[in-house]
Amino acid sequence: MKSNMSVGIIGVGTIAQIHINALKKAGQRIVALCDLDTTRCIEASDKFSLNAKIYSDCIEMLDCERLDVIHICTPHYLHANMICEGLKRDVNVLCEKPLAINEKQLVQIEKSVNISNAQLGVCFQNRFNASVLYVKDYLKDKEILSASANLIWDRGINYYAQGKWRGTWSQEGGGVMINQAIHGLDVLQWLCGMPEYVTAYTANVSLKNVIEVEDTAFGLFKMKNGGKFVVNATNAASFCFPVYYMFRTSGHTVELTADNIIIDGKFITKSDGLPIFGKEIWGVGHISLIKNFYKCLENGEKFSIGFDEGKNAVKLVLAMYRSNGQEIKI
Repeated sequence: MKSNMSVGIIGVGTIAQIHINALKKAGQRIVALCDLDTTRCIEASDKFSLNAKIYSDCIEMLDCERLDVIHICTPHYLHANMICEGLKRDVNVLCEKPLAINEKQLVQIEKSVNISNAQLGVCFQNRFNASVLYVKDYLKDKEILSASANLIWDRGINYYAQGKWRGTWSQEGGGVMINQAIHGLDVLQWLCGMPEYVTAYTANVSLKNVIEVEDTAFGLFKMKNGGKFVVNATNAASFCFPVYYMFRTSGHTVELTADNIIIDGKFITKSDGLPIFGKEIWGVGHISLIKNFYKCLENGEKFSIGFDEGKNAVKLVLAMYRSNGQEIKI
């Protein structure tokens, strides 16, 4: 495939700004923007000097433009249908997480993937953080016996007021687990492997009259080797702390928080004694992921986070919601 591709973006909210910036750095051509609120498209086109065509209907955009790739940055419940519309036209798709909000949508997407000549990629950008890649490599030949991910964030009334879809089961598909902590869950299953069983609890602790979904969740997952990993997540805090991971093998303990790595109590450092990673590395995963996605398209290679990888964290979140305190098979 050509190196300078024609790109359309569907949904021009906050996350789309990150995609646009990354695409410009990657040297791709954004030729079309689509949003029900076309003023968002106009503002983004002006802000980033895109000279893009503006659409309010994604089907019209797909039918009128000769696109190589679409980026889906819309509310969760819209992802599945938009993915399928792109794939059936053999247009490559890069979709924000979550891939879907229920099993039916996962089946729908899988069918489209299987009959399309195009690729589907999912934005689990934390996999591309340098620190996560370092830990992945460090643990590759070690058996993980226990692990955890802890997310303590603040998402209050103002956050949920940004869109009517937020905080609803039918459109967001859940709360803290499917929106924020799904990234931590993805990193855990990527490093530890897909677990077999889960016991989980979810609750709405702080926003009972504001949202339908959970703002707090706990999940205990049993791995195939008999080990366990744990997810703790809440949006009910009054500050957003860095996500904190821990991994335990038979002889080593690995901690990862923000972009700091501690192995057996010692910071991983360069030869000059400085931290091996700096804060500037943390949070640029989108740029690295998008560059890699387009490199794969150009070289005819399979992108590493396609449907099979993208669905795993969704299946774990949905299993947590089904558990309701009971151990269930995933």
